[in-house]
Amino acid sequence: MREPYGEQPHNPYAVDPAMGESSAGEFSAGESTGFGGESPPPPAQRDRPRIWPALLLPLISLVAFLLSSLVMMVVAFYVVHGEFSPRMMVSAEAMQTVSASRVGLLLMVVAPQLALVLPTLIAAALSPVGFSKRLSLVRGHWPLWAWVAAALTTPLIGFISSIAVGSLMEESESLKMMSDIFRSHGETGFLIPLAILIGATPAFCEEFLFRGYVQTRLNRRIGPALGIFLSSALFAVFHMDLIHIIAVFPLGVYLGVIAWRSASLIPAMLGHFVNNSISVFAVVLGPETQDQDPSPEMALFLVVVIGLGLMGALLTAVAMWRLPVPPPVRLTPEPAVS
Repeated sequence: MREPYGEQPHNPYAVDPAMGESSAGEFSAGESTGFGGESPPPPAQRDRPRIWPALLLPLISLVAFLLSSLVMMVVAFYVVHGEFSPRMMVSAEAMQTVSASRVGLLLMVVAPQLALVLPTLIAAALSPVGFSKRLSLVRGHWPLWAWVAAALTTPLIGFISSIAVGSLMEESESLKMMSDIFRSHGETGFLIPLAILIGATPAFCEEFLFRGYVQTRLNRRIGPALGIFLSSALFAVFHMDLIHIIAVFPLGVYLGVIAWRSASLIPAMLGHFVNNSISVFAVVLGPETQDQDPSPEMALFLVVVIGLGLMGALLTAVAMWRLPVPPPVRLTPEPAVS
């Protein structure tokens, strides 16, 4: 039997079953009326978020990301080469030199990600329901062991997706370049900081946008099935590489599901961090070509990651069965601070 809930936690991802119902009796006598003495919309209607911000914000974030990437690329060229010209941007050798620099890598990775998440932070800060509720930065109802289990499962999802896509499509040039960058930094003693950087930055910035702001609004408006699908599709498209888009879409769906079922963004952030960090280690430790045999270190690494992933998948399934989604709670505006 499933264990009953005690105090019902807030679930910002769930659809309010009262949506569309009007109940004048739900208003208190002290509530103000609208213009012309008209009553304000019932709470169920006020709680139903508009869909256009969830679609407009990713577009604004994309523009901010691209502009920041361009500016930081110019800055990185100045820092590494001491000069800049437009011809350098199409030079593979010049770009490789910048990417091989730790300062250049930081400039081209961290700043665009911060630009990506900035519109989301502003929108959440201006939200009448509060910053944490708008982004689902709440405790949810999953225990810590379920958070860890869901995070350990994420690399397994990523491996399965990558193997499936890799068996059907050849690795793109941009992914090959990214792998070369990871190897060059990993072989010079920067492996652990690189894994933390590539893991933590998207885990915060991308999750705030896609599972935090976009999915939270879409789920409450059109339901979790379509909400998770659309937010995962937007998440995949943002990677701007066909092979990468196809490979990360299942990962986005999985992260969306655990965010929805746990009623919190935090498990998805942990899962994203673990997946990206493990991917960096796998690229650096793995063979450079498919015809090479993996090293003993890589074989042991895969056994450990897959074993933990299978155990995490089992525990995550238990969490989803034993801990169903709690009832939705209306996102009422926070009282103004006097």
